[in-house]
Amino acid sequence: MKKNIFISSIFYLLIIIQFQQAYSSTVSNYNNFYTHKDTFFIVKKIHVVGKTKYDDRFISELSGISTGDRIDMYGITTDNIIKKLWKSNLFKNISIYRKNIYKNEIDLFFELDDLEEIHEIKVEGIKKDQFTKIRKIKIGEKISGDLIQSIKNDIQEYYMKDGYHEINIKHEIKKDKKNNKNVLYFYIDKGKKIEIEEILFDGNKILKNKELLSLINQNNKNLLSIISIIKKPLFVQENVKKYLKNIIRKYKSMGFIDIQVFLDSVWKKKSGDYGIKIKIIEGEKYTLENVHILGNEKLKTDFLKKIFSYKKGDIYNPIGIEKNILNPSYPNSLLYAYLNSGYLFVDITFIEKKILYHKVDLEIQIKENQPVYINQVIILGNSITKDYVIRRELKTYPGDLFSIENIKYSLLHLYNLNLFDKVYYEIKPNKKNGLINIEWHVVEKNTNEFQFHGGFGGKNFKKVIGNFKLNFGNFSIRNILNWSSWNPIPQGDGQKLTIHSQLGKDFISYGFSFTEPWLERKNPTSFTFKSQYSIKRIENEEDLSFLHQKYNKNPKNEEKQFLEKIGGSIHFNKYLTFLDPYSKILTSVDYEKIIYKKEIFSNSYQKHGFNDLSYLISLQRLTTEPNFIFPFQGSEIELNSMFTIPYSVIFTNNKNKEWMEYFKLKIILFWYHKIVDNIILKTGGELGYLGQYNNEKELFSYQKFYMGGVHNSLSGSNLYNKDHIPLRGYSYKDQIFNNGGRIYDKFILEIRYLIKNLSNLKIWTTCFMEGGNISNSYQKFNPLRMNKSFGFGFRLFWEPIGFLGVDFGYPIDNNIIHGLNKSKWKTHFIIGKNL
Repeated sequence: MKKNIFISSIFYLLIIIQFQQAYSSTVSNYNNFYTHKDTFFIVKKIHVVGKTKYDDRFISELSGISTGDRIDMYGITTDNIIKKLWKSNLFKNISIYRKNIYKNEIDLFFELDDLEEIHEIKVEGIKKDQFTKIRKIKIGEKISGDLIQSIKNDIQEYYMKDGYHEINIKHEIKKDKKNNKNVLYFYIDKGKKIEIEEILFDGNKILKNKELLSLINQNNKNLLSIISIIKKPLFVQENVKKYLKNIIRKYKSMGFIDIQVFLDSVWKKKSGDYGIKIKIIEGEKYTLENVHILGNEKLKTDFLKKIFSYKKGDIYNPIGIEKNILNPSYPNSLLYAYLNSGYLFVDITFIEKKILYHKVDLEIQIKENQPVYINQVIILGNSITKDYVIRRELKTYPGDLFSIENIKYSLLHLYNLNLFDKVYYEIKPNKKNGLINIEWHVVEKNTNEFQFHGGFGGKNFKKVIGNFKLNFGNFSIRNILNWSSWNPIPQGDGQKLTIHSQLGKDFISYGFSFTEPWLERKNPTSFTFKSQYSIKRIENEEDLSFLHQKYNKNPKNEEKQFLEKIGGSIHFNKYLTFLDPYSKILTSVDYEKIIYKKEIFSNSYQKHGFNDLSYLISLQRLTTEPNFIFPFQGSEIELNSMFTIPYSVIFTNNKNKEWMEYFKLKIILFWYHKIVDNIILKTGGELGYLGQYNNEKELFSYQKFYMGGVHNSLSGSNLYNKDHIPLRGYSYKDQIFNNGGRIYDKFILEIRYLIKNLSNLKIWTTCFMEGGNISNSYQKFNPLRMNKSFGFGFRLFWEPIGFLGVDFGYPIDNNIIHGLNKSKWKTHFIIGKNL
């Protein structure tokens, strides 16, 4: 039995071996046959069929395949050919197949369907200019289906960001039979904007729904949200992500560092708007345990812990802690302290270590590296302004230790020059010596302006008045005789020259002013010289009011009478840098000579003159940012003292009668606070007092304070400038105001909304409440009993013309002043100067 099994096994083994040899021989012959003969075909001829205008020669060159070329039997070559044809963007359908196979030769067929040439694109429902892909399409260009779909996707994505989630976009290509041109039409139905009608919260215990909704509304604060109490937010994916981030940041600032917030569900309401549900998993509240500061050598641990405001037992607020450690623009941060000490390349990290009972140990790791010194300070971008004009404003000097405080100071002062549209700096490390170069980049703006104002003035506004002004904001007086430097005037030294004139039928005035901003080489002390001449024919009682007091007579109006004024002043303006970069003191000496002339005979005049020599000391602090035109934040503080010499006390002769004597004190305070983007709150007020040295010597009427209405450069042609206090809703001619006063106060509350913000053009609206009171006696003066008003207005600032605006004021105390039968709303035009 065993023997039979053994024989059988040998027999089957021989059969298997013989079969494997036969199979191997067959496979080898098969492979050799196809490797050498049938693994490729030779193209005998190329045929082009289908709806195409291209011939076989063009297709051969485009595809890279020609008669006699080989193509593999596996389709790799044909796949590459098809890819080349698709990239040409000439066809909307491509098919390749072979026919007439004889041995290894074939005919290769290209079945093509050409893309249609588009000669015009029309978009219905929206504006097409805002989409770059549409603008880039040229006349006669072939457009693929992929490009059309890409355009549709762009349109859909663009409008979904504005809340149009049900936008419908269709397209078709039509042939214009008249012109035989193809027109691609896009039909867009945006539908309605989808708002979030309902917001539900689930899981919140610490914060109430109302508090969570206020966090969501942080992203929707605008002018409408202040006027309207309820404002539905739009359903926009990016906005929803911001809502969730706001909630997360709020919880983390309260110590809930494990907070989880996510969008749980979205549903459609009957109105077509959406409802959303936000899921909140609050977690536990954490407190700060121990704080360890490691690696510091230059700045001591006690000093750093004074800067770090969080103590053991405080709520663990990772948002505030990160700001307190790593914010380079926050003066009370550890990083700011190092940057201000020259450690530009300091590396600060902090590690949170959770321990038991929801407490966190904080480890602040500091790698100070070496302090950094300044190698070079480079000025770039100035083609008109001289380098020294820029350098004298800088606090970054070669050889000095780097300081972020000095960088901020320099940046502020360069902007305050008002010579540049843009100022920025770059820090360039020098690897060879370990120092840094600071590059200051400036973009210069046109500082030469021609302003012209025209309007009506005089009694009943029947006289035409014209004002013109030439401003040269970057003048150079030392090059005035160097004709080669005129372009078109001598420029570049940062000096300011102004030439102005006012013209009318019965008056003329003209003058100039020149300012040198750096009188001293090392200290920013500015010097200004002003001079003015004017003459006016006297026609009404208002012009003669001060003469009644001076000469105790009333000249007849039919006589030719003139008021002539010659004046000049010198001003010194110096920053008080020992206090802060914003404080300054202004001192000036002003002289005016006013001459009253009455014609007795032809070209023969009787003259009376008097003099006004006054001195001004003004302490000012201006911190408004980013500029004085439309401040977003900051304050304006002025303490003014104007006085003359007490001539009647010093001199007893009659000559002192020709000299005016008085003193004035004024306090002006305004604050600006940014509520939300482009919405600013302005609050403040002012107080003024006019006093005498000698009560027997009467004050002139125009020396007093006048309140009511708005005074601007086109209000009239008064020879003497009254100290006018604006109060909208009223007029200085109102009964309680028209005699002027010696003491006054005023308050203002104003909300401004910036509509357009360009470098040379700004447009905004304003809503205001204000009140003021004025009296001839400080004993009878009640600062709380004010004449109040409210209203709204519009402003425009454009560099060629300056400020323009109109305000509509409603006097709350109207019945007392105007009576019941007159219009309550008053219109005020603002020209040349903002309120």
